[in-house]
Amino acid sequence: MIKYYNINGVITPAEKAMMHVSDLSLHRGYGIFDYFLVRDNTPIFFDDYLDRFEASAAKMYLDIPISRQALKDRVYELIAANKISNFAIKLLLTGGYSSDGYTPEQPNLMILGYEPPVYPESLIESGFKLMTCEHVRQIADVKTINYVASLIVDRERRAAGATDVLYHKKGLVSESSRSNFFIVKQDNTIVTTDKDILFGVTRKHILALAKDHYKVEVRAVFLDEVFSAKEAFLTSSTKGTFGVTQIDDYKINDGKIGKVTLHLDDLFWGHVQQYISNYTVSN
Repeated sequence: MIKYYNINGVITPAEKAMMHVSDLSLHRGYGIFDYFLVRDNTPIFFDDYLDRFEASAAKMYLDIPISRQALKDRVYELIAANKISNFAIKLLLTGGYSSDGYTPEQPNLMILGYEPPVYPESLIESGFKLMTCEHVRQIADVKTINYVASLIVDRERRAAGATDVLYHKKGLVSESSRSNFFIVKQDNTIVTTDKDILFGVTRKHILALAKDHYKVEVRAVFLDEVFSAKEAFLTSSTKGTFGVTQIDDYKINDGKIGKVTLHLDDLFWGHVQQYISNYTVSN
């Protein structure tokens, strides 16, 4: 159980953590975040996530009020305070308390802890079903707090028995609501799009690992290609790779998770374990 958060530099009991109603995240949805796993007290791919957090802040004209090293120190402090070796951390930066409800002022920086999601074994074995949704996220390469589009269609998604959505527009596929999307062609070429997405950290590492074993194409992905793919999968910090076996009413690979997907998942979690080993030695 997560006992503590860090609110603007102060370790605070989770049940007492609060924010004033004047914060621009409430009034205007103005804020960014990032999210990563902690395993064996190690923040996984820590610098990659901080790179993206800093890039998101810059594009949103939000000033991170402390240095990178100070931010790292706050994360380490929170890990130590919670005395849990495996959990998830969210960095949250908002527009701050605004006297007129519109103008950004001093940003609020929060570091929150969560129990990472646990996926049912049945879902891991059967794979995700995705529901197509015509949408491209605004400022797609920034991890903003705005997830309105996926929340609006959530009731429809659940009614369709889908696990998540697959965004597309003008015949081009982009991403899922919280994951990057890949297909595997009939010749085992791995393909993922190069635009209108959040550039995931797990995506980055999967691409690097895949290039040693498969042909990889990073380019526009057409919706028609998806329905002729040999395999499809998602990547995210909590999933690693997760097989997609159905999109709308169409089953991929006869509804079974493919061998390439499973191979990449093994490679990725082995890579994570190596990262932990190297991080422990260097720190």
